[in-house]
Amino acid sequence: MNVFVNISHPAHVHLFKNAIEIMCQNGHNVIVGARKKEFTIELLKAYKIKHVILTKKGTGLRGLIKELLEQQIKIAKIIKNNSIDIMLQMNGIFNAPVGMFYQIPTLAFSDTENDKWANRFSFTLSKHVFSPSCFNHRIGGSWKNQLHYPGYHELAYLSPRYISDKIVTEDKFLVRFVGWQAGHDIGEKGLSDKQKTEIVNILKEFGTVHISSEAPLPEEISSFAHKLHPSEIHNFMMKCRMVIGESATMASEAACLGIPAIFISNTGRGYTSEQDKKYGLIKHYRLTQWEEIVDRMKRWGSQDMTEEWQNKRWNMLKDKMDVTSWLVDLVQNYPKSIHDSQRGIFERYSIKCAG
Repeated sequence: MNVFVNISHPAHVHLFKNAIEIMCQNGHNVIVGARKKEFTIELLKAYKIKHVILTKKGTGLRGLIKELLEQQIKIAKIIKNNSIDIMLQMNGIFNAPVGMFYQIPTLAFSDTENDKWANRFSFTLSKHVFSPSCFNHRIGGSWKNQLHYPGYHELAYLSPRYISDKIVTEDKFLVRFVGWQAGHDIGEKGLSDKQKTEIVNILKEFGTVHISSEAPLPEEISSFAHKLHPSEIHNFMMKCRMVIGESATMASEAACLGIPAIFISNTGRGYTSEQDKKYGLIKHYRLTQWEEIVDRMKRWGSQDMTEEWQNKRWNMLKDKMDVTSWLVDLVQNYPKSIHDSQRGIFERYSIKCAG
């Protein structure tokens, strides 16, 4: 089988990296197309994933439209030269139009309800759309071609199958600030420089603080910027007592590892709501709840909650599945695998519980 995987963002590398490796080992021809955005290319190189660069992230509406057209042309050439059978992408905005034109099944994976304009475009054109069962349809809408699975994107690379080390935390805190440049960030407001500085000043009383930031940092806390390679961030996270910041993905990664997380954003996700309200792994606050955020940071920062959170983690994992195993079968057994997903047959992908 000839499979095309479109990587448009660093998070997509993590989602697909293990599936790509397994499919290649199983004899399939996997062609990876990449978009130069943030540290996407650096991650692909770190994981030794062969790829071709398609485009550089466009700026502004005109730049994004130009990039979309460039991608269609380049993907069309890949389709013709490699007889592509199936295409994968998170969301599907680049694959879907050309896939529909050539009648090649496009499988899109989406967990972001508030990326409404992109979802409307890609979901309509994609053959199938796959979302976590906690997808909030009240915000994200409902789509006839949308199927659900009991998992999170982050479990494709942070399930116990891929995290073999026991979680042993140290007096470290990981803080994440985002740049607010993505489509789903339109209308969103982030933390002020004063609030960012206060977060660091609070946490440094309890341990060392390490900041991962898409945006320039205030001068007062610039020395706290971490120097790790992006591919090492999850191994580092496993040693942290707590994760705090504006990233829904990083909060979910912490939840999947059993690390306490405070997620600060005026908009949430279906998965962060579930990890907060059902499993108690993260705490989601809006910016207007600043006093509560400060109180929570002080209470959680002053204690080691590793054992309690590992129990919460396994309570969550027993309800979820090994996303990579399912994803590989989804592609290799297509289209029969679609019927299994429609019928909710996921038992074979259950995660083996600790002990």
